[in-house]
Amino acid sequence: MKKYIEIKKRFRLAFNSQIIAILTFFHLAFVVLFDKVTAFAPDEANYIGVFSNLYSSDFSLDAYTGWQEGSINALRIIYLPGKVIQIIGFSDFYAVRILSVLYSMLSLFLLLKLAPVSKILGIPIRFWLAGAYFFPSVFVWTSIGLRESFIFFSLVAIFYTLANPNNLNFRKQFLLLTAASTFFLISKIYLFSLLAICLVGSTLFLSISRKKLQLRTFKLLSAFLVPLLIFPSIATNIATVAKGTIEVKLISPPPTGTTTGTSHGTSTGTQMVPSRGQTLHDLSEQFDRNPFLSWVASTTGLQSFIDRRVESSYLPLSSTELFANATKLQTEPASLRDPRSLLEGTYNFLFVPTPFLDNGSFFLNAQSYESFVWYFYYLILICLIAGLIRRRYALNLVTLSSSLFSIGFIAMSALVEINDGTSVRHRAVLLIGILIMLANFQQKKPVRLEHQNSEF
Repeated sequence: MKKYIEIKKRFRLAFNSQIIAILTFFHLAFVVLFDKVTAFAPDEANYIGVFSNLYSSDFSLDAYTGWQEGSINALRIIYLPGKVIQIIGFSDFYAVRILSVLYSMLSLFLLLKLAPVSKILGIPIRFWLAGAYFFPSVFVWTSIGLRESFIFFSLVAIFYTLANPNNLNFRKQFLLLTAASTFFLISKIYLFSLLAICLVGSTLFLSISRKKLQLRTFKLLSAFLVPLLIFPSIATNIATVAKGTIEVKLISPPPTGTTTGTSHGTSTGTQMVPSRGQTLHDLSEQFDRNPFLSWVASTTGLQSFIDRRVESSYLPLSSTELFANATKLQTEPASLRDPRSLLEGTYNFLFVPTPFLDNGSFFLNAQSYESFVWYFYYLILICLIAGLIRRRYALNLVTLSSSLFSIGFIAMSALVEINDGTSVRHRAVLLIGILIMLANFQQKKPVRLEHQNSEF
């Protein structure tokens, strides 16, 4: 029996290392192939610009978007591995992208370490965890220099620390949770706020349901207050944004939907303008930045295919079709005063782009065929939540808060998303939330949770 268990353990370790090695190879191949190409995310140039100037003594974030003012020192620590890569001899472009791959693979490594030896929908959980990182869109976003990999790693690290599989003492657990929550706060402040609410709410619920107040759990969660004390300007920003969101979504009247875009037909000229999405046009223009990519595109016929798509996408400025395409790329955010709009916003976030329909963009249409795989992960989310409600899974701080985070993120996205392209990218955070649930949900209370600092 011991020999059988040892063989299974070795197989799991071999699977983990092989998957990470394969993914890393493909990521690095993508980085090389699409060197100097930022068409997949125009804002990538902004983040590379931050990294290029971050370690200057007089650096300021005033000219950049994305990162919060006052977080420069924290960013210098977060980007430090990338700086080491740059010192070795890689360009800023390569350093940022390799760092993104590194954080992405670390998040997968932690998830696989947490994963139970069980199945869901007849497939081992490890395959579901690893398979999610092979999503074409997720693969691209974690190969380029965006914040997605930073968000993935810090969010997974928080739940890994809370699960405490290595049975760390309270002090080490608190310090690691402080570091991970600081990383998460810097990466995305509204996600940090949502997670903090979910953790506190889960702790209160468990305290009331079990009629026992766990002071050690509250002390552990106080680690989330540390980054707010270190970065008071960010804490102020959170309060300001929350106040503004409440005013817009709850106090202000909901959108009437009467906008018709009457201005689209006022021009009498024949000026031709690009449509069908910015990525298509940027990619066509950026092939020449990389001689190797240009050669591959010409040899495979990809260049001529993209050029034909670009040529057919130019439309007269005054055309109805141009306005229709632009409209398809936008979505109207929901309002808390209109429950129907919340349902519509949730549908748009989860199911747009839709396969076999024109979503207004060449690349959104291509991404829509990922949806068939997304539907399985939605089914997994439903199964996990239903199982938790029916007490098939252990109810603790990690399982309850991760469930609330996933549900809350869907609702939040329905309220704030206004662009389909951005919405699809942000949906990857929901996927990571589902993976965290997959890695932590157990049919029975796991041994590794019995001796940690908090019973929750």
